[in-house]
Amino acid sequence: MDHIDAIVEKIRDAIVGDLRKEFTEFKAEVRGQLEGMQRQLDGFRIAIETMNKRMDSLERRIDSMERRMDSIEQRISRVEARLDETNKRIDTLTLDMNRRFEDMAKRIDETNRRIDDTNKRIDTLFSELSLIRADLKAIKERDDVIKDLLRRVQKLEERVLA
Repeated sequence: MDHIDAIVEKIRDAIVGDLRKEFTEFKAEVRGQLEGMQRQLDGFRIAIETMNKRMDSLERRIDSMERRMDSIEQRISRVEARLDETNKRIDTLTLDMNRRFEDMAKRIDETNRRIDDTNKRIDTLFSELSLIRADLKAIKERDDVIKDLLRRVQKLEERVLA
């Protein structure tokens, strides 16, 4: 805000300084001519009054510009305050989102670990099931052999008893 005040002050000083310098030079010139030319006094007075009016008008415009600049500075201050508040909210939301992402990543890692454990257990069970199938196949083959033997023994018994 200080830099805006400084700029406004410099602009005002430059305008007022130039106008005052010009006005001062003009007044000096007019005074010199008035001493030698009394009959032109009315014209110069009108010119001086016009310059005074212009100077007053310029000073009023400068005052108006300064008031506008103050108003703009106040608006800028309010916007900056809102921007700071918004940035704080964004920072808070960013931190919250980062925490949530970290939590989700941990949960995903835990879920992946559990899936890996489950897959290992499934692989183990599948291996055991394959062994059981092989055992069942062997048992079935033995059962078929036993049934065949029982039939043969039964046929032999029937022949022997008959």
